Amino acid sequence: MSETAPAADKRPLKPYTKYFVLFIALTIGSVWALTLFYLAAYDFAVATLGELELRNPVVVIILHSPAIAAFLIFLLYDGPRGLANFFRSLVPRKKDLLWIPVLLVLMFGYIFAIRYLCMLFGIDVPPETETPLEMVLTFLELFYMEIGMVAIAIGWFGFFLPLMHRITKNHITAGIATGMGIAVFVAPGNVFASFDLAIAWPLYASQLCVLCIGMSFLLSRMKGNVLFFLLPFWASASGSAMQLYYFAVPTQFVQLVVFAILATILYFVLKSQARGGELDPRHTFPEYLENSYTVRMGSVVPGVGDKSRQLDPRSDTELVGASRETSA
Repeated sequence: MSETAPAADKRPLKPYTKYFVLFIALTIGSVWALTLFYLAAYDFAVATLGELELRNPVVVIILHSPAIAAFLIFLLYDGPRGLANFFRSLVPRKKDLLWIPVLLVLMFGYIFAIRYLCMLFGIDVPPETETPLEMVLTFLELFYMEIGMVAIAIGWFGFFLPLMHRITKNHITAGIATGMGIAVFVAPGNVFASFDLAIAWPLYASQLCVLCIGMSFLLSRMKGNVLFFLLPFWASASGSAMQLYYFAVPTQFVQLVVFAILATILYFVLKSQARGGELDPRHTFPEYLENSYTVRMGSVVPGVGDKSRQLDPRSDTELVGASRETSA
C-alpha cells in the first residue's frame, strides 16, 4: 500500500462495521435462524408460522431481506438522502447504454451455448425446448417469478459488493466474498430441499463467486449501477426455465467453465477500454452513492452530499487512489 495511505487504511471497515453486522444479521442471520427453528421444532414452527412456501409472508420477507437491509442501511447512514442517492445511481450514463443489448445478447448466447455444450459432452438435456414465443414469455415472467432476484441485486450488489471493495481493495477477493455471502444466504433452499440440490450447492457457490468477480469488474465500470447486474442475471437464470438444460451437477461444471471464460474476456475488454489500460477504480460504499464520486464519474443524476468525508476525511479520493495501486 502507498506510503501516503494513513493508518486508517488498516481498518477500512471503520466506521461502517455496524452496517456490515446489520446486513449479515438481517440476511444470513434471519434465513438461518428460521431454518434452524424449523429443524429443531418443525411441528411447532408450522403451527406458528405455517409451511415454508413461497407465498408464506415470512418466506417472502426473508427472500427480500437483502433489499430491506440495504434500504435500512442507506436510511441509517444518511437519512432519506442516502436512500435517494441509491436510486440516483440507477440512472445509466449515455455511454453505458450500449452495454444493455450487449449483455442481453451475450447472456442469451450463453444459455444456448450451455445446452449445446451439454449435448456435445453427452450430458442430459430436455429433449424439447420451449417455443420461441414461450421463451419470451418465460423470460418476462421470471422478472416477478424469480423471487428475490431484485432484492439480491439491491442488497448484495448495491451494498455488500462495494463494501467488500472497500475492505479487500481487490476485485477477486471482493467477488469471492460476495459470492460466498449469497451462497450461504440461499443455502437452506438448496441443502435442505433435496439430495440433488444439496450436492449441487458447492458448485453453485463456485458459480456465484465467478459471477461476482465478473460483476466486480463490470459494476466498477458502470459506477455501481446494479441494473447492469440484474440484466445479465435475469437472462442467465432463464436457461433451465426455458427447458434448455437441467439444473444438475454435470451442467453446473459446464456453466462454471463458461462463466470463468466470460469473466476473463470481460476483464480484458474493460481493461482495453479503460484510460491508460487500467481498470476503472473499484466503487466503494458509501462513496459511490455520493456527490464527489458521481460527479467525477459523469453521472446523469449525481448523488447529493458527501457524508463519508465527515466520517473519514481521506475518504473517496484516497480510497480510489489506493484502488489503482493494487492489481485485480
